[in-house]
Formats: sequence, structure tokens, C-alpha cells
Amino acid sequence: MLTKERAKRNFQNDFLGVEKRRWQLSNNSSIPVIQSKQGSFGINYSKNSFLISSEFYYKYISGITTQSQGFTDQFQFEKSSGTNSVYGMDLLLKKSFPNYNVWLSYSFMDNKYTFKSISQNPFPSNFDITHAASFGSSYTKNSFKFSLGLNWHTGKPITEPVKGNEIVNNEINFQSTNSSRLDSYFRADVSALYTVDLNSKIKGEFGGSIWNVFLHRKHNK
Repeated sequence: MLTKERAKRNFQNDFLGVEKRRWQLSNNSSIPVIQSKQGSFGINYSKNSFLISSEFYYKYISGITTQSQGFTDQFQFEKSSGTNSVYGMDLLLKKSFPNYNVWLSYSFMDNKYTFKSISQNPFPSNFDITHAASFGSSYTKNSFKFSLGLNWHTGKPITEPVKGNEIVNNEINFQSTNSSRLDSYFRADVSALYTVDLNSKIKGEFGGSIWNVFLHRKHNK
């Protein structure tokens, strides 16, 4: 599949600390036309309330600019065009029982940038999450419903200052772009719901949920 985009969003966050978004018309020089090529294929298998679903994909985008990608490091104000290549896979396992459902999903993604004016090409995209997994289950019995969810993924790329030499000429001395990552993310959620018939026409529901049961917090390195 081939797509083209003649207008793109430019993110500007140097206006008194307020992020501004505006559309800019593409041209053939500083703001080239975005073109993308992508392909995917999947395999699904289902039998006896058991489902396996998988998808593999690849996407190549040319004509992206540094201004549209949300850099907050030494390339925050750089004006350069480049490419973005992404490949990965999504996997889902699901099993259904009379009163119980359980599923597990996993995603792998390799998301990289290449820009003309940046030397360490290619390097991880600002939006790269290499591994992500989630687990979910639900139980239903009469008027009672209970569900549990677990979410985990590797941290997003960040650019840190050079340790021991953070400031040079009154400016932040950054390491290579996106050479570090935030800590991995993990969250567990539970919820319960109870339904009661008050009369033939009125039903009542009582429920509650707890997000981030283990109070896991993400910390920057």
C-alpha cells in the first residue's frame, strides 16, 4: 500500500513553554511530501473456544521532519527531513470457558529514524516501544462480574545529558539521541460489579475498581 500526505503537523513548544500545533503545506525541499509504503499479513486459528491471532507488518515512511516528531533534546529546533522504518508483530491468545475468559497479548516493534543532519543514523524513534504485553481475565457468576488486567511494556527512548559533563558553553551536553530509555512500565487493575434486581423494572448495579494495584511508579533514569 502506498500513501501520500501533502500537509503535516508541526509541533512547536518554544513559545513560552506552551505547545503549539499547526499544519504546514509540504513542498519539495524543506518540507517534503510524506510518502509511505506498508504491508502486513496475519494468521488466525480458532477451535473449541480457543483463538490464536497473529499479524506481522512493515512500514516505511519518507519525508518526515524533525519538527513533527517532538524532539526535546539537541535536535529540538533542528529542521531536517528523514525517514521512519517500522516492523513488528502482534500476537493474541484467547480462551473462553463457560464462566471465565482469559487472554494474553504480546507486541514486538522496531521503530527507527534516519535523518540527514543527524550523525548516529539510524536510531530509535521517539515512539518506539520494543516489547509490550498484556494479560486479562474476566469471571461471571450469576449477578457477579470480576475482571483483572495486567499491562507491561519497555520504556520509551530518551536522550540524557553526558554524566559528569552535563553543561558545555551554558548548554545541555546531550548523549547520542535516544540512547537511553525510561524504566519499564507495569500496571495491574482489578474491578468488580454486582447487579441486583430491585423490582421487575428497576435494576441496580454496585461496582468498584482499583487501578495500579501494586502502586508501581515509573522513574526516569
